[in-house]
Amino acid sequence: MGKTINTYFWNPKLGIDDNLEFSYEDVGNGIELKKPIFTKESLNIIISSLKQSRQNYLLNINIPVVFDVIEKVTELWANPNYKGRKIAREVLPTVTGFSEQMIDSWGFDHFMKILKKENLPLFGKLKPENYQKFSDLQDGLVKAYGKVDVSHSNFEPEIIGHICAGNILGIAAFEMIIDKLVDAATWIKVPTEEPVFGALYAKSIEEIDPKLAYSIAILPFGSKDKFVQDFLFSKSDIVRATGGEQARISLTNLAEKHNIPISGHWHKFSFITIAKDYMNEQASQIAELVSLDVTAWDQQGCFSPQEIFVEKGGEVDPLKFAELLSEEMETTSIALPKGTNSGKMQVLDGYHQYFKKEMMGEPVKIFPSATHQWLVIYDGTTTRFEPSPLFRVIRVKPVDDIMEIPKLVKPLGSFLQTVGVAIPNNRLIPFADAIGEAGATNIRAISSMTLQKPWEPWDGRFPLHELFEHDNIRWVSISTRDIDKEIEIALERKRSIVNQRIDTIQQKEQSTLHLPE
Repeated sequence: MGKTINTYFWNPKLGIDDNLEFSYEDVGNGIELKKPIFTKESLNIIISSLKQSRQNYLLNINIPVVFDVIEKVTELWANPNYKGRKIAREVLPTVTGFSEQMIDSWGFDHFMKILKKENLPLFGKLKPENYQKFSDLQDGLVKAYGKVDVSHSNFEPEIIGHICAGNILGIAAFEMIIDKLVDAATWIKVPTEEPVFGALYAKSIEEIDPKLAYSIAILPFGSKDKFVQDFLFSKSDIVRATGGEQARISLTNLAEKHNIPISGHWHKFSFITIAKDYMNEQASQIAELVSLDVTAWDQQGCFSPQEIFVEKGGEVDPLKFAELLSEEMETTSIALPKGTNSGKMQVLDGYHQYFKKEMMGEPVKIFPSATHQWLVIYDGTTTRFEPSPLFRVIRVKPVDDIMEIPKLVKPLGSFLQTVGVAIPNNRLIPFADAIGEAGATNIRAISSMTLQKPWEPWDGRFPLHELFEHDNIRWVSISTRDIDKEIEIALERKRSIVNQRIDTIQQKEQSTLHLPE
């Protein structure tokens, strides 16, 4: 007997389910996904219901009510025995290709913690003139780049739409929550690659506060369903979208057609910078933390590192660091293994490409996984930025001085996003200023590249503010004011993940060995 998973959510009292047709997609392992086939009439009913929910409920409650609901939902998902989490753990590895360990540990135990009420952003509009240098914000620092040029302003949005990419888990949850902080109803197009979690999370909100949940609609449809996109854009005050280059073109055109603003977050590149100051007795610890950034979500996020620049002049040279990283990649990959979407061909291609260079005597050395789960490459042939094949393929490149890096990556400009750093506090601000000028928007301590803090800007814009106004200011953030403390906390977190998982594996092996014959 198979398991059928609903990929949609709206107020069940609308009475449209009986009149809709549904498709059923067999994704393997006895799992099928149930998706609605929308009609204009059904979409009209859903949008009208969202507006009514906003008018009758959202506008009459205060933010603490929303926070309390979200806190209770987060507590539900923190429990490994919660029914929604158990369904997700069973279904998402098949749907997404990520391993159960990645989804359960890195996704639910750590990524979802950003949705706790004390982490959600509540500060008002920041004045750029007060942030002409890196200045305190929450537990980090921000700086404003550019001049104010307002192209959109609406401080009372009624309906906000979201189109989510499917490369990582959890975006839909953040989107539906943040809209409630601005009294807006929400429709979300969940990604074709992962249409499950959004509906599960919305159902969790329904368990705590049905009225709040009914201001949300989870709508799975494909990019080919043009009439659905057209209709939803025509009924929205703003749409926030994440996706690749093709999505950028088509969705921008659609927003222009309906004369609504779009907040687009498109394809980006990220990398790591390690200062020589940490290439000493701490080098092994730094390698531990870097291995988590490379492993998390199998490098599928925009914030995942594609290269590592290591400054020369430390006690441990960049080549030795690559070797240390390979050792840590093996350990981390045991705790957070790949799933079915392993990218085996990409890893093999990277291996063969750099094996030839190494054999030709070039300053290249490869450190491969015996099972092709990951690949670390030391590449001394060039310092320019080169995209990775992803799927845990990472290059380590030596640089004479970390201040050379902003010039090296500047050609990427607006395609830059997150820079993971191990740079001491006294050198961090000059580097952050230069890399911000080059186009990067988020500077985070290593191992935290995929753990965005809710107060941080997204691609240079604060998520809450961009729902109201587009003002042409690009914000650059540093996620901490104390890099050494952040590294210490990150190391504790990383070891708890790895040790817990390895202990579980060893316990299973021991129990197998002691089974009666």
